[in-house]
Amino acid sequence: MTDRIPARLRATAAAGCRMARTSALAALMAMATAVLPAQAQTVTLAQGVDPESLDPAYDTLISSVGIMMNIYDALVWRDAEGNVVPALAESWEFPQPDQMLIRLRQGVTFHNGDPFTADDVVFSFEWHFNPDSRSLLVSALRDFVASVEKIDDHTVIIHMPGPRATIVPTLVRVPILPAAAFAAIGSAEFGTRPIGTGPFRFVEWRRNEAIVLERNADYWRGPAAIERYVIRPVPEEFSRFASLVNGEVDIIANLTAERAGEVQANAALRVASVPSVRNMFVGLDTRRPPFDDLRVRQAMNHAVDKEALIEVILGGFAVENASVCTQTLFGAAPVEPFAYDPDRARALLAEAGYPDGFSVAMLGPVGRYAKDKELQEAIAGMLADVGVQITHVQPEWAEFLRLWREQLHEMLFVGTGNQVMDCDQHLGYRIHGPRYGRQYQSDEVDALIGQQMAEYDLDRRKAILAEIQQKVRDDAPWIFLFDNMDVYGMSARIDWTPRPDEMVWAYEIAVTD
Repeated sequence: MTDRIPARLRATAAAGCRMARTSALAALMAMATAVLPAQAQTVTLAQGVDPESLDPAYDTLISSVGIMMNIYDALVWRDAEGNVVPALAESWEFPQPDQMLIRLRQGVTFHNGDPFTADDVVFSFEWHFNPDSRSLLVSALRDFVASVEKIDDHTVIIHMPGPRATIVPTLVRVPILPAAAFAAIGSAEFGTRPIGTGPFRFVEWRRNEAIVLERNADYWRGPAAIERYVIRPVPEEFSRFASLVNGEVDIIANLTAERAGEVQANAALRVASVPSVRNMFVGLDTRRPPFDDLRVRQAMNHAVDKEALIEVILGGFAVENASVCTQTLFGAAPVEPFAYDPDRARALLAEAGYPDGFSVAMLGPVGRYAKDKELQEAIAGMLADVGVQITHVQPEWAEFLRLWREQLHEMLFVGTGNQVMDCDQHLGYRIHGPRYGRQYQSDEVDALIGQQMAEYDLDRRKAILAEIQQKVRDDAPWIFLFDNMDVYGMSARIDWTPRPDEMVWAYEIAVTD
């Protein structure tokens, strides 16, 4: 298997493994038997990036949403098993196919003491449609929400543009904000001092250092087991690992394969993993040469050995997938992956008029995903074998987002998560109105997406989704890679099971000191 990865990259991987045996790590491991736990009822998470904002209209990155979900509630919620359950919406019904009547939970208060009412629901949706919000969610919400009408203090009706099969789980994406407090504080300040109805109150945010939340004793579900939840941004994976080993944090996200063995060997620590909703891919800008030619896009897929990436770089913690939909989602259908065949790739490039290959820039973040830098380098090495020369642009996450918005690069290494846990959200991200512009468009696929959005019959909807996935695979608008597995390292004192939606909901965490 390893002979499919260029020697330079095998050496890099081997060096990474040897790092685990350096004197610095040996010193850390010597401390392992005396790992000092954090304050008894405080749990600290280290993840790769800091949010841009805690206003849910402005920052929709999953790692940011994972923080906000501890501060806010939505109308509905997905439990740890993926079931849609009531939250601030106590019940709902559909008086018309394009109307959802919602009865709201009574007796709920925001962290500042304001009562939760229908006015807050109306405002929370209208804020996304307000141009001042700069909402990154509004393009998706327009497909589901035409307007929200207050009937009384505890009842609202969502008017849809038409029947929408996934309206209920989509409501998970819209945290409810306090209308009066938001107006008083202003949008900019609210994004740094948020107020919700969730299980934890906001305490402070030290940019690029820590976000501190404390338990909401009046939470309508009952108070959380832990008193404080702290989130620290630590972009470099070895630093996250070291902070876990020496007791500075309790949980780390994106644990790499070579570190997992070290964690497992430490009696004070443990590893937990779960199949993720996140799918990784390399986007190709089909609007301009060379990727406007299907043969070139097919060649790119045949040139990359996904199995080798998974085994050598990720230690087996991923599953190859040539579908636009992660296989953990509702409606996902298996499709035949592109075989690793560099000879076929060279032949296709020659047919398309690129017998000597070409040069292209690939934008990808560093520190956001497990082994993101190493994966990009390995992909570049495989493409170089068929004549495609990659220039890397690898900023940290905030700068990556800025460059992504500007759409200056022909290739994009990235992954898409999914709060809704339905294929429809992946289609919305990547085909039917992506966040930062459309790089692939098919009238036929667009029509099928519209059909499945309005189809309430689950079997018929699954059939349409399967047809979409096959057509997208055949169009090859990106290099299909794999579905992630989310791997966490944590203190043995932490009682918590990871969720497939990448969310660390601290309400589910207990401490077993």
